[in-house]
Amino acid sequence: MPRRFQNKYLSAPARVAISALFGVWLIGCAPTLHSQTFADDFQRGLAAYDRGDYTAARAFWQPLADNYDLAALRNIGHMYRLGQGVAQNQEKAAHYYARAAELGFAPAQFNLAVMLHAGAGMDADKKAARQWAQRAANAGYAPAIAWLAALD
Repeated sequence: MPRRFQNKYLSAPARVAISALFGVWLIGCAPTLHSQTFADDFQRGLAAYDRGDYTAARAFWQPLADNYDLAALRNIGHMYRLGQGVAQNQEKAAHYYARAAELGFAPAQFNLAVMLHAGAGMDADKKAARQWAQRAANAGYAPAIAWLAALD
């Protein structure tokens, strides 16, 4: 019978506990069914949006936005800005863009910058608009870089 490795420094219960903790850690590192569902729902929302079914798109994206999915926040902002599947509301659009922008999402930072520059749904604030656009540009977001170049 082959000899098994025996750790003389750990008791059997300690080895079992360490193995259990390692197993829990591995499970925690694996992608969850919940995260896959969110990704699937985002894609379903995108497909609905692309075919013009804005109500369905919002139904898929709103729960994601409520859980701080940055792209979903921005997309809901678009829907309010453009009045797609919801009553057009510039203030709500700016709110959704701002939530994603504050969390570092460059496309939303740029959308917020454009709204601030134009005064859409809020008082125009060209200084704040430039700051948001600069943050997006610093992240490498090409539309923000081009927009800032056009302003200068």
